[in-house]
Amino acid sequence: MILIADIGGTNSRLTLVKRKNKNFFNFKVYKSKNFKNIYEVVKNYFLELELKKIPNIAVFALAGPVIKNQAYLTNLNWKVSKYKLKKFFGFKEVILINDLQALSASILLLKKSEILNIKEAKSLKKEPKAFIAPGTGLGEAILVKEKPLTILPTEGGHIYFSPLNEEEFKYLKFLERKGEELSWEKALSGKALSYWYEYYFNEVLLPEKITELAKEKDPKALKVIRKFFELLGRKTSQLALYSLPEGGIYIAGGVIQALKDFLELQEFKETLLKGYFRNKKLKDLLDKFPLNVILHPNPSLLGALAILRSQQK
Repeated sequence: MILIADIGGTNSRLTLVKRKNKNFFNFKVYKSKNFKNIYEVVKNYFLELELKKIPNIAVFALAGPVIKNQAYLTNLNWKVSKYKLKKFFGFKEVILINDLQALSASILLLKKSEILNIKEAKSLKKEPKAFIAPGTGLGEAILVKEKPLTILPTEGGHIYFSPLNEEEFKYLKFLERKGEELSWEKALSGKALSYWYEYYFNEVLLPEKITELAKEKDPKALKVIRKFFELLGRKTSQLALYSLPEGGIYIAGGVIQALKDFLELQEFKETLLKGYFRNKKLKDLLDKFPLNVILHPNPSLLGALAILRSQQK
């Protein structure tokens, strides 16, 4: 029995899997901010399941950098230690990985039906692949090789946002007045949806409410969603230019899960592609990379399992 967990800034997802299977069971989702730390989340999960035996192996995909068997979850201010997890719960083996590293590895187990192509491109290469995921924050990673599995996690979401017009320069000033980091994460994430809405309309709404209103064709909410897709295109093109992902670009994350139906509509697909091709000088290069959306609701869990299997071979 194996515990797989995806600990994000908004939600913590935990599930059990059997060693030679990829089906999740006893899958549960908790609001991360209802807990003081990761140890409380895991303890609560085990108490709810009333397990007679704790799993021997645990794999944690974490929303933050993982260095020397420790992690810092940026949007929760949580510190996570591999050794504390082993000590508290009696796991024989614990693996800590960055959540975008796990997301990237999901490509090894995803079905074709779980990937939506946005832009086709003829490429003879499978690698490298680039991944971008707007959720509570903004994650990026680059899969360099599948065999041996080599993935570069990054903190690219914290690179400074690059405004291109007066509206966006004023948005940076808006963030500055709030004392926020002036990063891409604050322009392209769940929290950013709320900030753009507040910036445009001087009203604070939760991102879930904005997506709900957009689906009801509310014009204010739709303005925010259009901005989101334009910026997503631009940030994705930046990722493409510093990774040259001939194996394709893959977009995922909680916000994309909430908005994926919009990408079935030509208007929003064109908005994303307009942002992606904003750099006219390098349009031909950008056109060489396929652009896809991951539809699986929990790719980081799937990818964590793929990483475990790759390490056990």
